[in-house]
Amino acid sequence: MATECFESRVYEIEVLTPTVIGGQDKIQSFEFVRDGDYLYFINFDRLLEENLFKESFVDELTRGLSGNLKDFNIRNVMTKYNIDFRRFSKYKLKLEGVQKLPREIVAFVKSAGRFYIPGSSFKGAIRSFVTKALRKDLIKHYEDCLNQKGKVDPQHLSSDADKKVFSSPNESPFKYLQISDSSFVNPDDAAVFEIKVMNICDGQVKWFAGVKEGKTNNVDNPEQSSSILAEGIKPGVKVFGSMKVEKDFVDGNEVVSGLKEKIGMNVSVVSPSEFLAEVMRAVAKDYIQREINFYSKYNQAQIVSEYHKLLNILNSLEPNQFLIQIGFSTGYLSKTVGIFFTKSHFEKLEKVGGLSRIYPELFPKTRRIIFKNGQVYTVPGWIKVTIR
Repeated sequence: MATECFESRVYEIEVLTPTVIGGQDKIQSFEFVRDGDYLYFINFDRLLEENLFKESFVDELTRGLSGNLKDFNIRNVMTKYNIDFRRFSKYKLKLEGVQKLPREIVAFVKSAGRFYIPGSSFKGAIRSFVTKALRKDLIKHYEDCLNQKGKVDPQHLSSDADKKVFSSPNESPFKYLQISDSSFVNPDDAAVFEIKVMNICDGQVKWFAGVKEGKTNNVDNPEQSSSILAEGIKPGVKVFGSMKVEKDFVDGNEVVSGLKEKIGMNVSVVSPSEFLAEVMRAVAKDYIQREINFYSKYNQAQIVSEYHKLLNILNSLEPNQFLIQIGFSTGYLSKTVGIFFTKSHFEKLEKVGGLSRIYPELFPKTRRIIFKNGQVYTVPGWIKVTIR
């Protein structure tokens, strides 16, 4: 155990369902060219550098980029000047059963143009899952914040409670959990996925189709609904990194209160990394079972089947393994303790956030679903983690 406190372990992430890390940056339609089932993302620096002396091309490209981008077709301009867009692409990605091609794509986070999973995103997902395993008296801190009607910013409810539960960064047990960025992902192991928003309206499944005249428009037929396209890592892909789970993360010390005394469950293992894995498995199992119940209620057989597959994987894991949901479009429940809140809690949240769309009877009432070839396919962001 002493060795584990000071030596880094290797973590292996296996992507189980399409995983998107990003959400802030968008790739606009003029930045890529579609050719069959692939998108080619243009390297404008190289394109201009090698065609600098084609003045008419540069002028037309400049006018197009500075004008109405909705009407600008980069492929047409390149074809007009006999420029092969494939030669000037940074990378290409396959469209995984995408049927609608919106004018922008959610970009995956990259370093020097290469896909990877940031250690901060991985650690943030772990922290979110850990909060679901807290003792009931600690979860009450999150509930108590809801009683401060009109006195708090609803966006800061969680952070205020986090400070009470985990203290300041210098006194938090998470300072003893260190996670590196992952290894890079080959573009061949990434793709573009289509995501739609499922919304429960009056007990029926609807699909978000945008906002019309200031009102949310939901439709019965998903073919008529809006789509979000995002770069993501394909299922089956593995990446690696280093992780250090110190003894003080679990047991604490004279300054820091460890997780062991904060967790509302009995954990029998001694190893810090296996302690973390056991907590994560317990949280994932409860979360998955709740989602199975939700999707079963609304007759979403494909998603129920996907979650049963995840549950089967979870039940077969070794002590050093766990499942976790991470990244873009994974939703409110994966990122908060709201999984334990009841109707009365959400009624308070509705009063705290006067402009928020809160439905106490059913919250959250939306889910983001990955579609493939026009059909419900799976949910995003589930990965399997092995700590070696």
